[in-house]
Amino acid sequence: MNNDFGRAKGSLTIEASLVIPLFMFATFMVLSVINLMRFHLNLQEAVHQEAANLSLLAYEEWDVSEGSVRAAVLDGMDDSVKGMAPVKGGADAIDLSLSRLDDREIVEINASYEAQLPYDLTGLFKKRFTARCLMHTYIGYEKGLADISDRLEDEEYVYVTETGTVYHKDPECSYLRLSIRKVSKDSVKDLRNSGGHKYYPCEICGKHAGDTVYITNDGTCYHGSLGCSGLKRTIHCIPISKVGGRGPCSRCSR
Repeated sequence: MNNDFGRAKGSLTIEASLVIPLFMFATFMVLSVINLMRFHLNLQEAVHQEAANLSLLAYEEWDVSEGSVRAAVLDGMDDSVKGMAPVKGGADAIDLSLSRLDDREIVEINASYEAQLPYDLTGLFKKRFTARCLMHTYIGYEKGLADISDRLEDEEYVYVTETGTVYHKDPECSYLRLSIRKVSKDSVKDLRNSGGHKYYPCEICGKHAGDTVYITNDGTCYHGSLGCSGLKRTIHCIPISKVGGRGPCSRCSR
């Protein structure tokens, strides 16, 4: 009886010595995978935010480098996530070389890295992952419009906006391609547009503008937000027979 109890007790001790380490290993492995998912989601969020920022600021002179984008992406991540980055070489080893930063109309950020989990003995998660964001910039122009009329020879094609009252023959017309400037609200009262007229607050966003406002060379309003509809141009390329009651633009349709 005592011998049987001793053997059973010894068997349980051996099983426990095998099961507990395996259980602990599995637990640490699951936590490592969760940490990898947390890191990737945080990186994706930072990449998307930086792409949105670049798209919004594209109205200014375009001067973007891989180094500046890298710094902005890393700065946009949580410090606790970067400190525990499951990446070979750490968070600083994130590769942005495949990003597309030389086109003012399209921003594409590709942040890739090789995952390295501390308890991944099988190398199952030792793969390259990429956080990617592709975004059209907020410059009010659709790439490719310029050559549509060259491809379609049956009828002349012109360019119109959704709310405009004229049609344009040149997609680069200043009425279509807004030239937005950022100025202080205090100085706007002394500024004049290209026609010599003063700037008045936009009915949509001007009344609640802060210390910084946005104006255009040909507009008559100042805006408190870059997202204001008054600063956007949605351009359509249509046959000239479809212009309806729109007249020719005085600048580009002569």
